[in-house]
Amino acid sequence: MLEIAKSIRYIHSMDIILYSPDIKIALQYLFLDSDLHAKIMFEGVFAWWSMEALIYDYEDKDLLTKCTYEASISTFANLFDKVCFDGHNENTPKRLVDDARQLIKRCRAEHPKRQPAMEDVVKEMETWNLT
Repeated sequence: MLEIAKSIRYIHSMDIILYSPDIKIALQYLFLDSDLHAKIMFEGVFAWWSMEALIYDYEDKDLLTKCTYEASISTFANLFDKVCFDGHNENTPKRLVDDARQLIKRCRAEHPKRQPAMEDVVKEMETWNLT
C-alpha cells in the first residue's frame, strides 16, 4: 500500500487527479508485478480541467465532485481498507492495525480540510515499523 500511496503522491504532484468512483472497479486493476510490486490502474484528469469545467458549466456535476484530490485520498483509503482488512489480519501486530485504521479514518474524513495530503500519508506510512 505504501507503493500505491507514493504513486498517488507522484500523480498529484503533476496536478493530475485520479478518478475511480467505484472501489470494485479499482480492485479489478490491482495486481502484483513479477517483482511483487503493487500496481494499480486508475483514470485521471488534470486538476485544471475540473476547475475549467466548473467555470464553463460542465453538465456532469457528479463527475466533478469525484475529480478532486480529496476524492482520490478517500478512494485510496477505501482501497487500503479493502485490501488490508477485508480478509484476516490476525498475524499483523495490533499497533500496525491500529495505525492503519486511524490513517484510513482520517483519509475518509467528510470535511476535505481534515483529510491528510498524500504527502502526509506517505510520510506517516514510512514511519511504520513493518518488520
